[in-house]
Amino acid sequence: MVADLLAIVRTIHLLAGVSWLGEVITINAVLLPVLFAAKREERLILLSAVFPRVFRLATVLGGLAVGTGLVLFLWSTRLQPLAAARSRWGELILAGGVLGAALFAFHLFQESGAEQSIAAHLAFTLDSDDPRETQRLLRRLAFFPRAGMLVLIAVIGMMTAAAHFL
Repeated sequence: MVADLLAIVRTIHLLAGVSWLGEVITINAVLLPVLFAAKREERLILLSAVFPRVFRLATVLGGLAVGTGLVLFLWSTRLQPLAAARSRWGELILAGGVLGAALFAFHLFQESGAEQSIAAHLAFTLDSDDPRETQRLLRRLAFFPRAGMLVLIAVIGMMTAAAHFL
């Protein structure tokens, strides 16, 4: 019974983590290039209609990945998380977990405000004819998903390496 429950939690964890990374890759490989190439009016529609939904999806996927990861970690360490630091598996899981949780916390508390501020500036510059300012704001907006993608790749790499030490 417990093994079945843990298998379900592990499956949710894996699917959420990989889906979160897939979403961030999609943002970087599809949405940002479209946003950069869009005409001013199209850019406003993308920023107001698409990006908030993408942000909510990242919140759900990141929350599931972090939450289920914490459950699995606490179960694996028998509620003694500091004991994990004594093994290579534990070091990798702790490092990846802390990095993933920090990214998720940043997503919740900082990223949304910064993105909304940049999006508001982009909406304001829609009426201006300064393409350099628009490109500067777009590069600033693109920073968050690009950095997030690198962090998630590192987290998944650490978790995958840890699986080899079980």
